[in-house]
Amino acid sequence: APRAHRRTTTATTTTSTLASTLASSVTSAARRWHSIASAAPSSTPASNGADAITIMTFNVLCPEYKRASNGGASGRESEDMAAAEARAEATLAEIASLDADVVCVQEFWHASEGIASLWRERLRECGYEAMHVTRRTSGRCDGLLTATKRDVEVLDARDVLFNDCGDRVATAVRLKKAGVEMIVVNTHLLFPHNENSSLIRLRESFKILGFLHEMFNEPTLRGRKLPIVITGDFNGTNNGRVFRFLTSQGFVSALDSTIDAAKRKAWVSHKNHHGELVGVDHMFLLNPSSQITPIGVSWKDAVFAMVRAKIVEKGLVDDVSAFAAFDENGDGTLSRDEFAEFANNIGLCGEKSPGLLPAELEALYESLDKDGNGLVDFGEFVERMDIKGMAACLADPSDSMDISDYMSCSASDRVILPLTDSWDQDMWDDGDLRIERASLPDVMIRGEWPDDYCSDHGPLTATFSLRKF
Repeated sequence: APRAHRRTTTATTTTSTLASTLASSVTSAARRWHSIASAAPSSTPASNGADAITIMTFNVLCPEYKRASNGGASGRESEDMAAAEARAEATLAEIASLDADVVCVQEFWHASEGIASLWRERLRECGYEAMHVTRRTSGRCDGLLTATKRDVEVLDARDVLFNDCGDRVATAVRLKKAGVEMIVVNTHLLFPHNENSSLIRLRESFKILGFLHEMFNEPTLRGRKLPIVITGDFNGTNNGRVFRFLTSQGFVSALDSTIDAAKRKAWVSHKNHHGELVGVDHMFLLNPSSQITPIGVSWKDAVFAMVRAKIVEKGLVDDVSAFAAFDENGDGTLSRDEFAEFANNIGLCGEKSPGLLPAELEALYESLDKDGNGLVDFGEFVERMDIKGMAACLADPSDSMDISDYMSCSASDRVILPLTDSWDQDMWDDGDLRIERASLPDVMIRGEWPDDYCSDHGPLTATFSLRKF
């Protein structure tokens, strides 16, 4: 078993006392929420000494989304502030007891100044100094909160706005501890509303990697390789498309890599509103030694693969007929309006679709218009679309790939073979992080859900040992 770093007695006592204090502050007038970690500290992750860093991800269930019997006309907890505050206190006690260096929160209710102030106050009491909030787009009430302890230096923190139909976002933080730099990404991908949701989540993950690619091309990071941790609520399991794509790119799941096969099949981290137990919260690590080629994918290339497949599904199997279907006025060129109209006609926009927004369609059109003259001619169309080639692939009986596979292959031609169980971590390069331990509450590892828990997700934590360049 990997070596566990030990907390000092003083630090443990302080954290335990603070967790007890926070838990006791839950008002007796409101519901008494169950806290797992503070009740069973033996199940918490290994300690975060000077040579290690512990990262937590926790979707804390925004009160605007929590169903409540006493939630007023909306049926939501947000209309009962006493209940919302009580659950926030219990959630913060859970966070305090786990004592991570970096806390990545999803569904943070920033729209409530009272709750947001409570969070800031309690986190400061726990030793978190830097706090960055990324708000979801379109005026949504919630977003992401990323908080770091005093001994973690934040070098850069940025909002990653997907500008998509789910108003989803990410936060990219470059930080340093004990002289080791890394990038931590906090995100919350789209909920699986329908069969196209997984395609949207793939697109969101492509946008994250594309953003990181741009970061690494900036003067500050150009030519450097840093460990990258992407964590959050992915709304997809370890058999899902996003999980498969990220691991194909060299990312390693901290939890799945440190538990046995039986537990990998059993663990859950979320009880959804249908009452189903699923494992959707993940933490992925990409080490410098796995960055064989520069990180980064093209979400546009991925979406063009989806567009090509949708065109073929409509019975258009060659470039001439496909171009003609776009070119409504028959003038031999495609305008922006014609491109957007055809995208709507083949089901790429609107409800229960892959959900492309006008801004995304505009970016795709500009990518087609190579010469920048504001029109797409047949040559530019064929260069990017290749409908004939896609039709041949989809007609091949030996080809078992679906649209998501074509999107992944088009987004990146980089495929890293997964490490085997016999891989010796001591052979990793300097600058790599070593996954010492990752855990959820024990009951969730067993595939069960606790009664009256403070959120509909569990806190996933992972401890990494630090190796200097």
